Amino acid sequence: MGRLRNEQKESIHKAFRETGTIRGTKKITGIGRKAIRRELDRVANPVPNATKGTVRKSKLDPYKAKIGYLVSEKGLSAVRILEEINELGYDGGYSILKNYVRVIRPRNKKRPRPPIDHPPGYEAQMDWSPHKVIIGGKEQIVHTGSIVLCYSRWIFMRHFTDETLESVISLHEQAFQELGAIPEIITYDNMTTVGRHVGPGKVWINPRFERFSKEYGFEIVILPPGAKERHGKVERPFHYIENNFLAGREFDDMEDLNNRADQWRWNKANVRIHGTVKQKPVDRLEREMPYLKRLPINSADVNYKEVDRKINIDFCVVINNKRYSVNPDLIGEKAKVRLYQDHLEIWVNNELHCKHMYCGKDRNVLPEHENIYKKMTGQKRLLEETFIRLGEPANKFYEGLQQTRKAAAGYHLQRILKYADRYGSDVVVGALAYASKHGAYSAESVLQVITGKKLKKQKSMDRVPDNVRQYLEAYAVEKESLEHYDQIIQNEEEIK
Repeated sequence: MGRLRNEQKESIHKAFRETGTIRGTKKITGIGRKAIRRELDRVANPVPNATKGTVRKSKLDPYKAKIGYLVSEKGLSAVRILEEINELGYDGGYSILKNYVRVIRPRNKKRPRPPIDHPPGYEAQMDWSPHKVIIGGKEQIVHTGSIVLCYSRWIFMRHFTDETLESVISLHEQAFQELGAIPEIITYDNMTTVGRHVGPGKVWINPRFERFSKEYGFEIVILPPGAKERHGKVERPFHYIENNFLAGREFDDMEDLNNRADQWRWNKANVRIHGTVKQKPVDRLEREMPYLKRLPINSADVNYKEVDRKINIDFCVVINNKRYSVNPDLIGEKAKVRLYQDHLEIWVNNELHCKHMYCGKDRNVLPEHENIYKKMTGQKRLLEETFIRLGEPANKFYEGLQQTRKAAAGYHLQRILKYADRYGSDVVVGALAYASKHGAYSAESVLQVITGKKLKKQKSMDRVPDNVRQYLEAYAVEKESLEHYDQIIQNEEEIK
């Protein structure tokens, strides 16, 4: 652009007063930044009677030697340099100093780095990252362990309360079992639980972890200090985990945290379009699987025990007198339960359905299973009111049902009310009283009484007679009409 006209100069100063920035002034006036900067400098540092070719003096001139020393020898920022030269009498602005420092500061030359090749099935990376998480209403630090397959970007993670060797091994075992395969090598930063560099060319490997790696057949690679770029596949996703999974969420306990983390991985992290490879990790994993090593034949015997279980009417399997939930839609199905050292897996139709951490509670229901159950029993309160109206035996039975079946009580109510429709309310009321007497609180027990079968807890001398209907009608102590009952049954069918 040539010399500015007077009206252009006025528009520059007017816009600069409004915006306070060169960029904002350019946006308003449409004049180039260099021309704007020259005009602003002309007004800020006028040089009267300056002839063509005269070099205008700068307020920085007396301090340039000092500035050069502070930049090259001390490596100070422009802000710190301004503090130093202000003490020496400099009364100029910051912008002119910043521009001068930018010119004289030596620029670091980036070393060329060849691209890191990650062929399928060859390498995985493992690392830890601490995070602040709200658990049980309180903020605490959890340690997130993650393993990432470098080719597919498939990610596995587990949260622990520590970073001990036991936690490291547990992380690997769970990842291998879910994946069903193992990479050739796994790389680690220096960590005492796995290994570390102890001198030039010397690496110490933790003997216990080395035995573990030989058992599974993968090679341990400890990266040298300062090789951050070699571990980016596992380090970068920690930011993704913190901001896309942990942020803004609260968890009941560590089991809830890890179960929801699995759901997040399966439904989001591993099925999203990855920002670097522009493909879904699960799709790339399909191509990578043939190149991964199979699990050792003896790994199943060493690392978990498998038992067969039937999924009960409270949508749980029973392990050591503890109940662990599945999807309520699977009631009656057969499941294989794999028992590990610190958790169990429930497999249905040869597919991993869910995981549970061992817990002291008698009944362990995952939030996603509870939500499905609530949708299936959306009119539970209406069911309760209708059930109670059957009379005092129903009230007493329901109290016992709540204590023994807890969240699954609604399922039993629904079935028993259908029995009342099929066999008659008097018969059902008598069966409820009879079942309560023997502490048999379930829909199955009520049906056994109605059909004349012996209860598990029933004494041999107290048997249901052959004329079951008459006996149970006599056993009923109250008779009440069931208005709107047909409508309730219809509504429940619609819910299912």
